[in-house]
Amino acid sequence: MPPNPFLGVWQRRSIQFDQGPVETSQSVLWIQAETDFADVRSAPFAGRLTPERYRSMDWRSRFDADLLGFAGTFSWTEDPPTCTWHHRFALTPRQWPDTSRYQWLDADNFVEQGTCEDDGGKAHPFVEHWCRIHPGPVRGRHLNQEQRQGQALVAGDWAVVVHHWGARSEKSFQGDPLQDGETFSAFSATAWQCRQGTWQPQFGTEASLGSPPQWTPMDWE
Repeated sequence: MPPNPFLGVWQRRSIQFDQGPVETSQSVLWIQAETDFADVRSAPFAGRLTPERYRSMDWRSRFDADLLGFAGTFSWTEDPPTCTWHHRFALTPRQWPDTSRYQWLDADNFVEQGTCEDDGGKAHPFVEHWCRIHPGPVRGRHLNQEQRQGQALVAGDWAVVVHHWGARSEKSFQGDPLQDGETFSAFSATAWQCRQGTWQPQFGTEASLGSPPQWTPMDWE
């Protein structure tokens, strides 16, 4: 199989739903290795996110909440041009893959096209524009302890760390992942950048979940 053309560090330039306004305000960082990936996004809403608030959100807000941070494995095909993300670690774990079509604009820019469903089952198309800001190589790190599990990817001065801990690590999530507050309070996803030799957090779930990361790039040094 040829090398993964998506290898490297990506920033999202924009997202557009239903051919509506082009949204550019949310910070998104995605790091892609040959098979592993990690993705983190800033919260597009103010205040704390709780299971109760999540349940009361409309479908569009839940789409953003579901994807605040996630990591797992990735595959792609050229014909048809399709990307598939399998979420192993996520704020609200899903049991099905996340699949979209893609179109290259040039070597470091592509458009992702997918759909998501609202509460009534209606599909809403979206378009995301991605730009590669670092070509790699990408190094992966895995955390697999009894009370802490996670995945992190590092490329150049960038890192994305996604992990969970405590009672959450022992759950299979075959039922409702929002039965209690542990789902949110024991999860963390953070984008990091190394500046002048020091890893510094850029954005992540701490602002919306109130849970500081328990696993950081400083643990690797």
